[in-house]
Amino acid sequence: MYIPMGTIVTVCMFLAVIFSIRIPKGGLYGACPVWLLKIVGVLVGVAGFWNVFWYAIQHLTEFWGLMALGSGALMILLSVQLTVPRAKDLSALNTVRPFAVVALLGFALYYAKTIHSL
Repeated sequence: MYIPMGTIVTVCMFLAVIFSIRIPKGGLYGACPVWLLKIVGVLVGVAGFWNVFWYAIQHLTEFWGLMALGSGALMILLSVQLTVPRAKDLSALNTVRPFAVVALLGFALYYAKTIHSL
């Protein structure tokens, strides 16, 4: 069975969005044990590094190369917050996190729409 890498990356983007949302009095981020956040963070980080350092570098002048660069950078950023979930030292990252989540959601929806139309 073969699963295309674009599908795997899209699933990782949705995982990053779902686990990075911080809703007062709820949400997966506050309800999950730290070990689960770290596992998801590592998976998202690996997919982000693959997106940036393998696909994007090879296709930097193409549309999907730029999409991989943007989405991969956002996945790496959010993976840091998931692997170090309750650190107060990440105040700069906490400031940009809501924007990163919304932007990554946009990337994930575009990837999913494209994959669905194939």
